[in-house]
Formats: sequence, C-alpha cells, structure tokens
Amino acid sequence: MFGIDNSKDRLHQLKENYEKLKLDQLNVSLAEQTCSDAWHLTDWFLAEQKRINPKLTKGIFRAKVYNECPEMKILHDLVNSFKHKELDRPKVRIKETKKHGGAFSSDFSKDFDVSRLEVHFENQSKIDIDDLVKTAIDYWNGLIN
Repeated sequence: MFGIDNSKDRLHQLKENYEKLKLDQLNVSLAEQTCSDAWHLTDWFLAEQKRINPKLTKGIFRAKVYNECPEMKILHDLVNSFKHKELDRPKVRIKETKKHGGAFSSDFSKDFDVSRLEVHFENQSKIDIDDLVKTAIDYWNGLIN
C-alpha cells in the first residue's frame, strides 16, 4: 500500500512520524497517526507471524504483546477511542487526555514545563504521548529488527 508492504516499512513510517511529532508536540492529528501506526503494527506483525505459525491467533498474539509491552494496552484504548469515541471493553482506565501548553519549547527537556499531550489514568498516573509512542517504537524495534 503506497510502498508500505510489511511491518518493517510500517515501523519506518512510524519513526518518521514520531520525529515530526517531537517537533510539534501539540499536533493532535500527528499524535493520533503515530498512536495508530504504533498500535496497528500489531496486525501487520501478526500477519507475518501467521505465515510462520498458522496456529497463532490474534488473542494469543495480543496477550504476548500486552505482557511484553503493557503500554500497548494504552495504545489499544486510545486508537479505538479515536475511532469509536466510547469503549465497551477498555484495557486500561484512562480518565482523560489533555493538551498541556507549557511555558518552554520542546527544545528543552521535560524537566521544564514543555508543551505536550498527556494521557491521565484513574490511578492519578499519566504518560506523555511522545513517551508512549517511543516505548512502542522500542518494543517493535526489538521484535521486527
């Protein structure tokens, strides 16, 4: 599809979009795209793995992914909420998402009040979208490369 034929190609595209997101931390469309790319690598990689092991199911594979990279559960819920608005069976307890306009540009470290998109959870923890996507990239790098 437009030169993206396998999970390596999809991962490369994810990395390119992630680099753009780091330069434009409040770009919601780009954040949605990187989250979607990171999550949908599950389907791309599974399709390739099924050629090696035809008995591998989506359920078994997702359980492995969730165990090895729990952040993928967050991506699952975010991406499905982009599409459906509300979730019937969330994997994590997202309280809200926020656009945080910081006083410093993204050129500064996160030790400063930099702008970012945040996911807040019911247990009062949170994660920045760029950190979430970076974790997914690291995970997929380990599986695909």
